[in-house]
Amino acid sequence: MPLPDDLRIRKALFNKYFPTEDWERAFYLCTNEVKRISKYTGLSFNEVQELPLSLFLLYRKESWIYSFGRTEEGKEFLKTLWRLQQTKADTKAIREFQTRR
Repeated sequence: MPLPDDLRIRKALFNKYFPTEDWERAFYLCTNEVKRISKYTGLSFNEVQELPLSLFLLYRKESWIYSFGRTEEGKEFLKTLWRLQQTKADTKAIREFQTRR
């Protein structure tokens, strides 16, 4: 599930769901994705780095979703991302809203 391409939306989502302080940004982990994929697949760091790109990207996506799906806050974040990707109007919700007014 990719993030929106618009950098402003991406930054707003991360600021809302992943607030960070200056000290946290100073200690950014470069191998964080490899660690997450390694933990998710059971592969070693070297095995992860030797994966074909298509398989690496698949595991990156799957491990990312899996890690968020483990907490209530993460599930809410995934739900928000899904909602933002929807292009069709929710006519049922629109009708319910109009009847309440």
